[in-house]
Amino acid sequence: MKLFLKDHLDIILLYFFNAVFLSYGYHRLDGFQTADGICYFLFLSLFLFLMLMVLRYIRKRKLYQTLNRVPDFLEDMVETKTTDDESNAFFRYNRKCYEIYQRQMNTWQEENSRWQSHLMQWIHQMKTPVSVIRLMVQNDTKQIDTFGVLYELDRLQNQMDLMLGLARSGQVKNDLVIEEISLGELLQEVIRKNKRLFIQYQVLPQVTCGDQTLIHSDRKWLAFVIEQLLHNAVKYSSAGSGITIRTKKEGEHVSLAIQDEGVGIRPRDLPRVFDLYYTGSNGRENDQSSGIGLYLVKTVLDNLGHKIEIESETGKGTVVSIAF
Repeated sequence: MKLFLKDHLDIILLYFFNAVFLSYGYHRLDGFQTADGICYFLFLSLFLFLMLMVLRYIRKRKLYQTLNRVPDFLEDMVETKTTDDESNAFFRYNRKCYEIYQRQMNTWQEENSRWQSHLMQWIHQMKTPVSVIRLMVQNDTKQIDTFGVLYELDRLQNQMDLMLGLARSGQVKNDLVIEEISLGELLQEVIRKNKRLFIQYQVLPQVTCGDQTLIHSDRKWLAFVIEQLLHNAVKYSSAGSGITIRTKKEGEHVSLAIQDEGVGIRPRDLPRVFDLYYTGSNGRENDQSSGIGLYLVKTVLDNLGHKIEIESETGKGTVVSIAF
């Protein structure tokens, strides 16, 4: 009731001001000959006014009752129906807001579930290199396999880079520093950094790139992209095969292609390779796949304004092309 009175305070004040003003004015013009006439006029107008206010309160009662109480559940705010069009419009608006909220919550819960699933998988992958390093140290404290330890540390570093990249994927634009880069030098730098990966899998990288192939991009993020593409190419290649890395320049346009001779990607998986957490048929057969690498590659390249395309044939290999 208090909320109703506050909501109609201006109407109430206007009524009393209007009633007094009209009564006084009408009386001054000799409209009322006696005090009974004034009282009758005021009583009649007050009665009609109170009837109007009572009817308005009855029509809007559920609305004011809803606003005056704290609901236990959100559903309590959207299920109310009244005979008042304005109140019903308010409840319909609440219902729409609740539906939007429900959709957003469902999306968040799905993303949170996928994140937890990936986190568990990531922890599992981290345990493998840690266990390998521990065994190397425990089995032979005098002659430790330095290469093996460094390779496992590289795996740890790559997985941590993936997690860090995923955590920062929404703020890539804020971290970009666009500059002129020698693509050939950057490729050699990334290959040197991952040399133990090529040795471990016995895969030979072959680079065809002019030293003067210059592009404008972010050095750190582009190196991250190339590194993830090389990791994918190596993981799905057989021992003794090769990876071809070549650049092509046509006028002011430069493109980079990374081609492997691996298992290839099945046609049904190609449209979804950039989806977050999607591992595809190969990922289910290869325990090392996380479904994050290509998602981050696409996200970073989109922020850099570079285009990426993937062509693949099952059993023959995959070609990933980047247009700068």
